[in-house]
Amino acid sequence: MNKKELTFSDIPNNFLWCTNRQCPKAGTCLRQLAEKLSPEERISCTTINPKHLDKFKEECPYFRTNKQVKYAKGFLGIMENLTAKQTRFFINRIISNSSRRTYYRVRNGERVLSPAEQQSIINILKECGATFSIEFDSYFEDYYWGDTL
Repeated sequence: MNKKELTFSDIPNNFLWCTNRQCPKAGTCLRQLAEKLSPEERISCTTINPKHLDKFKEECPYFRTNKQVKYAKGFLGIMENLTAKQTRFFINRIISNSSRRTYYRVRNGERVLSPAEQQSIINILKECGATFSIEFDSYFEDYYWGDTL
């Protein structure tokens, strides 16, 4: 999998930026990098209040690493290996955790799965008795901006 270089167009519109240049993790934080990549034509942005950050001496709860993570797309291949009983259990659990629409979008690869969401699906598969090697339909690496569910 190829690493993707961060560009300003990758940054989500509602992503909070940070201007704390004294932060020891400034060089590897997506919030700092977002601010540094902003074009000068950009008039405004939403940043974390520096006064609010002062109270966090050790670990910043807003830190987002610039290390890319492995996302997954689709699980149609997984479903082919399930029995009818396992399939019913699996589908019901996924829908109860999200929605019917989300289930179909995730199953078909229209909506990607973060590493945490992949693990949640793997846990449900184990609960329903899946013993085969679990591989999603495809994978790619990208930056992790935050939880989407």
